[in-house]
Amino acid sequence: MRGLRGEQGMSEIQISELSYVFDYEAVFDVDNYLYFYDDTLAAEQTERQIDFLEQRMEMRPFMRVLDVGCGHGRHANELASRGYSVIGIDRTAGFIELARREAEARGVRVDYDVADMRELDRDEDVDRVLCLFDVFGFLRDEENLDVLRRIHRALKPGGSLCLDVRNRDWMIRALLPFTVMNKGKDMMIDRHSFDPLSGRLVDQRIIVRDGRVTEAPFSVRLYTFTELRFLLSSVGLTLTAAFGGWDGSPLGLNNNRMVLFAQKAE
Repeated sequence: MRGLRGEQGMSEIQISELSYVFDYEAVFDVDNYLYFYDDTLAAEQTERQIDFLEQRMEMRPFMRVLDVGCGHGRHANELASRGYSVIGIDRTAGFIELARREAEARGVRVDYDVADMRELDRDEDVDRVLCLFDVFGFLRDEENLDVLRRIHRALKPGGSLCLDVRNRDWMIRALLPFTVMNKGKDMMIDRHSFDPLSGRLVDQRIIVRDGRVTEAPFSVRLYTFTELRFLLSSVGLTLTAAFGGWDGSPLGLNNNRMVLFAQKAE
């Protein structure tokens, strides 16, 4: 616990370290993750998302694209199949192994690397950067900001970023105390709470599969649109467009995502 003391007469604010919990290995266990999320990661959704990115980011074949937190490579491999020069990084070795295997099966080449985005160290050598599906926000505030700085440095002048995160305004209004995902006799149970002091959604996840129970707690920073616009601007990225989903719907209280596009100056 650490205290932040405000003006005289105001009570001390205590921010608990419990608001930042993350069992990375359990949350991103490759087998469990893909087992429960395979329906939401269907190939046709990936293709539509890449169509949207190509349109909004004015992408052209042979552009150099960096996929930060690429997972098992569903976007990176699709981009490679369309003629882009793609780099994919992810902290989970198991996801990178699957991505490489899929790239080989599809006959495409992607430069995959097991790497932590906190250590991204590129100097103006990519045209586009993707950071999709809640990859941004798992870290602490200062680390999240540093990742944006590193992305800005990696982009060529005039290059652009797509940042896809949860919409905090929607999440706060629609937050349920728990959700259950069933798959046959298996379950993934998420017990949610929101810590207003840290701005983090805290999830005490329990996975019940094949008679085994696994705890996989994590938390993610939920940003408002205005917070992200400020953070992007502070590192030299200008927000150019914002949507409430991959269908191009407007950003608003009825959409659970924010798909943001930002550009580095020429």
